[in-house]
Amino acid sequence: MNTMNTMNTMNAMSSNSNHNKSPRVLACVLCQHRKIKCDRNTPCSNCIKANVTCTPSVPAPARKRRRPNQDLQERLARCEALLKQYATTSTPPPNPSSLLSPSTQPTPSSAGPSPSIAQLPLPSGTASVADDSSSQATTSWKPAGKVVVEDGSVRFMDSYLWATVHDQLTAMRQIIEAEEEEQSVLGSDAVTPDDNVDLLLNDMAAIDLEDVTPTPVQIFRLWQVFLERVNPITKLIHVPSLQPLVVEAAANHANVANNAQALLFSIYLVSTLTMTEAEARQMLDSSKEDALKKFTAGVKAALTKVNFLKNHDLMTLQALILYLVSLQGRYNRHAAWVLSGILIRIAQKMGLHRDGESLSLTPYDTEMRRRLWWQIIMLDTKYAMVSGFCDTLLPWNWDTQTPQNVNDADLYPGSSEPVQPREGPTEMAFCLLLYEVGRFIVENRIPDFEAVVLGAMENESPESQLANQATLAKYRALVDNLDAKLVALEKRYCDPLAGNIHIVAGKIRSMIIDKMRTMMIPMRELPEWGTEIFGVQDNMFRISLMHHEHNVELYDFMENTGFVWFFKLHFQMDVFVVMAGQLYKRPTGRLADRAWRVVDRVYQYHEELWDMSKKENAQLGIYMLKAWRARERALMQLGMPYETPLAIPRLQDIVPTQANSEASSCGPSPAQTMKMEMPPLPSSASSSRADQPMDQFLGNFLDTTNFYDLDMWADLGVPNGGGGGGMSQQQQQQQQQQQQHHQQPSAANMFGAFGTFGAPPPGRW
Repeated sequence: MNTMNTMNTMNAMSSNSNHNKSPRVLACVLCQHRKIKCDRNTPCSNCIKANVTCTPSVPAPARKRRRPNQDLQERLARCEALLKQYATTSTPPPNPSSLLSPSTQPTPSSAGPSPSIAQLPLPSGTASVADDSSSQATTSWKPAGKVVVEDGSVRFMDSYLWATVHDQLTAMRQIIEAEEEEQSVLGSDAVTPDDNVDLLLNDMAAIDLEDVTPTPVQIFRLWQVFLERVNPITKLIHVPSLQPLVVEAAANHANVANNAQALLFSIYLVSTLTMTEAEARQMLDSSKEDALKKFTAGVKAALTKVNFLKNHDLMTLQALILYLVSLQGRYNRHAAWVLSGILIRIAQKMGLHRDGESLSLTPYDTEMRRRLWWQIIMLDTKYAMVSGFCDTLLPWNWDTQTPQNVNDADLYPGSSEPVQPREGPTEMAFCLLLYEVGRFIVENRIPDFEAVVLGAMENESPESQLANQATLAKYRALVDNLDAKLVALEKRYCDPLAGNIHIVAGKIRSMIIDKMRTMMIPMRELPEWGTEIFGVQDNMFRISLMHHEHNVELYDFMENTGFVWFFKLHFQMDVFVVMAGQLYKRPTGRLADRAWRVVDRVYQYHEELWDMSKKENAQLGIYMLKAWRARERALMQLGMPYETPLAIPRLQDIVPTQANSEASSCGPSPAQTMKMEMPPLPSSASSSRADQPMDQFLGNFLDTTNFYDLDMWADLGVPNGGGGGGMSQQQQQQQQQQQQHHQQPSAANMFGAFGTFGAPPPGRW
């Protein structure tokens, strides 16, 4: 009791002392203005010296305490409740209305309207989440999701919980923005410290976009090339909407928005990629290589400036897709596949994996998103295949429909009228046929296709051969079905008189079907069986030869269409190197004669192979010279006339002298050369290559051990074709069986880069 009295007495004394305390004396007005120390007397010494009147400062009025916003606090409490629920359970909340009690409804004092927290739409045939009577219905719940446009970026979410949280946060932001008078210190173009996007692309401070911007005349030239050669085969952009932007960029490129600059530079880059060296010098006044480097730097700088990892919109996504298109054949394929994964994640974040109709988007947005999504899955499948994967990691729940058969003129931004597809030929003919091939792959999973085609699943037993023939018959039926669908599409949408792209579409259909049917001929039914083909490895050489023959034939056909550049992007360097090694092994024979004719044509179309400053080209040149020396010796011993391929004298002139002298001698085989340059692989190299260092020049480009055993190149000096070398047919068969025993070929890379079809295929999506 005494303690309580003592405390009350002390509190009263403290209150009286605070009440009697003199107020704080402020500096005078003059000292505050001059920012000098004031002695706080009246008058102060500074005012006396200056002979001016000393005016005491008046304290600022006490700031009115802001009353806590009741609605804001209630919404914060609801967000905390939702987050706690998310932390304790992984199932969606039963009903959003249960979290909104009458006492927590928005009050009239709220500064802005409260957005409704509506339940996400459910697909037909699924139960409502609020129905607790069936747990099975709850687990199979699949929301349609929602697209959120925030700060100029498009984001997608299909989580009910996070959609509800977003609605709450949006309402809270409206309250705060209504009460806050001051704007953010950073402008819209300011770069914050956490905007470190130099992880993959470029340092934007190192490149000035004005230094890599083409002249106005060059801009229009590049745009015209894009319209003629790139747009018909990709259909990524809406030409009527982009045309005014090109005109604006030609007038003043710096005035164009950042995302538009990224798209324009990607257009410049891909347009340059389609040119020959002579065209590049005529249109751009520079070599093709220099122009590619310049515009690549421009794309990187523009994407970095737009901060594409955080700011997502369709125009930036279009720039990224075109950039990945340009990387084919020019960049390490493994790194490009990783970059395509980022592209998929951005597209998924924007909701492109869900069809626009289910998201209630406009017909224009729906159609453009479909075009972008299907190009993305085509690119990722191609990069996954050439990187050694048989499958991709695309979202499992995507339902984006294929684009409709419409022209760009049929689409109007902002229009709410549904787009009616045309029945006749349109600009989408090529893409629609290509997407039908993708649909075929989706609906018919055939992971053992390559092994069956190569004969790797077949042995000498009659049962094995019958099983292999039955599997091939099943695949032939699937190919016949695909052919029928493509023929129907070709009749509906293609007209050779409508333009070159329709001619290309018709050729692609026949090329795909003919190539698949030729591949599915059992090796025991081939004319070369027993003379040049004895097993899986020989059959693989035949298929790789056929692959390049089809490609060269396609190049010849596309030469005058303006689209040969697109198919040259899918050239497979590793398969060509393997064929060179096989040519060393088999210097004579019908297959060798055909292969050497193909070698000349490949070097004719792929001028980049002459650049010996690149290590992979120099290696290829060494192998070609070794193979030709072996062929020359074998033909001379047989007394047969021969004609030197046009590529050989030029290779002898440009291949480094030391390498050329090695090629002229009986030095190490290509396999031995590669094995000496590569680090030793662990026994589990076929399943895990994580410990294998990447060559700084090739990026494991010539590492074909994952699909082709390089031990087959041992003892390459013994030819097995044309009857040379003193090796009997029985010995050759035994050797082939031993090689097959040590090799389990996987044609993921052999048929990657759309090698299976001769055109860009999709994969499993």
